[in-house]
Formats: sequence, C-alpha cells, structure tokens
Amino acid sequence: MGMNAGIRRGLLVAGALLLTNPGGVLAHGMIPADMAPLSPGRVIAVMESDFLVPDGFGRLPGPLFYLGHKKALGLSRDQIGKIRKIARTIMPATVRQGKAIEALKRRVVRLSDGRKPLREEELRRLLDRIGRMESRADLDHILAHRACLALLTPVQRKRLFSLLPSR
Repeated sequence: MGMNAGIRRGLLVAGALLLTNPGGVLAHGMIPADMAPLSPGRVIAVMESDFLVPDGFGRLPGPLFYLGHKKALGLSRDQIGKIRKIARTIMPATVRQGKAIEALKRRVVRLSDGRKPLREEELRRLLDRIGRMESRADLDHILAHRACLALLTPVQRKRLFSLLPSR
C-alpha cells in the first residue's frame, strides 16, 4: 500500500494509455466504439485516486474486459447486451462517486490548515463520510464485476481466467 506517488502516477498514465489504445489487449482489451463516450481512462483515474481496491480488479475484470475479449470468451448477443448495460451504469457512477469524494477531501484539506482553528468534530464527520462513500463505491464496483462474471457459462469462466494475468 505504500506505493510512491510518482510510481502510482506512472502506472496510472500507462494504464490510461493502454485503455485508450484500441489495439491494447491487456487490462481491458479493445474498447468497443460505443463505450468510448464513457471515458474508461477517466473511470480508471478516479478509481486509482479514490477507491480502495483497483488492483484487485486484475483478478476480477470489469465490463470492458469482457467486451474487449467477447470473441475469445464466446459471448452471445444477449450476454454482450447485458454487459454493456452494466458498463453504462457503473462507469458514469464511478465518475460521480469520485467527484463527490474529491469534493469532501478538498474540504478536509481546507479544515486541516494549521493557520485556522481546529474543528475536530467537523473533520471527524467528513472523514467518516468519505470512508463510507469510498466503501460504497468499492462495493458497487465489486458487485458490477461479479454481475459480469455471473453471466458467463462454466466454459466461458475458464476462458476468462485463462486470459487474466497470473499472480
């Protein structure tokens, strides 16, 4: 967890480049054209800065991975439609949640200014609220990723896990 901020930023930039590279086949594979307006790079950036578990999603990928590997997975039209619906829900929600969390963090920074009187109770309330919001955002992501997984047949699941990097 103690990753240097510069290293995290570098990994984030590399990840964003891979996500926006239409030929990329790593984290998310090819981004379907109709998913581009959802700004997957922005979603990942928000997750990296505000959510607890983005690294864990390498073992449980999200909708864009499934859509980017639909042929390898042998997804049906129905499965593709359901996965697109999940993507269209979770990706904008991630950005909204991230913006709200960032706004609260900015308030914490202002309240923490040593040149001003300490308002400890307000700081406690804000930090508790941030913790609850981050936890909810993480849970929402895990549930969306698991919803995609639930759509797969046992054979497709086996294919999925063969596509993921081994750790």
